Amino acid sequence: MRVALLSGGSKGIGKGAVIQLLIDGFSVVTFSRNAEQVSTLRRELRSQFPDDRFLVLQADVDAQSDVSRVVAETMKRYGRIDILVNNAGFGYFSEADQVDLKIFAQMIHTNIFSLAVLTKAVLPHMKKQKSGLIINMASISGQRAMPLGEFYSATKFGVMGYSDGLRKEVAEFGIKVCTVCPGMVQTDFFSVQELQRRKKRWGGKIPQMLAVDDIRRVLSLIWAQAPHCDIQDIVMMPFEPVK
Repeated sequence: MRVALLSGGSKGIGKGAVIQLLIDGFSVVTFSRNAEQVSTLRRELRSQFPDDRFLVLQADVDAQSDVSRVVAETMKRYGRIDILVNNAGFGYFSEADQVDLKIFAQMIHTNIFSLAVLTKAVLPHMKKQKSGLIINMASISGQRAMPLGEFYSATKFGVMGYSDGLRKEVAEFGIKVCTVCPGMVQTDFFSVQELQRRKKRWGGKIPQMLAVDDIRRVLSLIWAQAPHCDIQDIVMMPFEPVK
């Protein structure tokens, strides 16, 4: 049975991906720093899937010791890692001259540095297997920036650059690297204040958003791709017909 490891799987896109991986026949390990969300996810998964198919851990993606422990526990339980989904991250939106530099630095650490740390811990196992798939959850903000989104975009542009270089580096080991760049998704990612700001910018209404199920279906396509196929970068945008 193939094995997937996913960061930030207790809610939103991450939780949707965990459930889709289990539906698609994978064994899954995921982790989150939030103890309450970890307990809730365990209960939900136990009601749908056998206990030996999943492992939900409390761990902080920003703590290198936690990352090492998660990878070690994954290998101890399942003996391999076929897919890594780097999903953990957060967004922060601010005017350039009002930015909280501590939050910006933390966002850089979580969205780029911690992603690289987890990838570093997993790669030796994939190289030994001569196979693997790394999916980095980026954003449309990693391809284009908007006002007040420059700091978030800086981190996601970083993810795109890291992924492009990594893809070329690890191909010789049979490892593929894919980025997924969605537009706005209906989750708790955006604060009430940020949604109200966007509502004002978009003429008094919240713009159309993607659903978590939309992301799940695309992710399922990515990890079902044929060995000779290499899905590299996917952009997903909400669609509203022009009236």
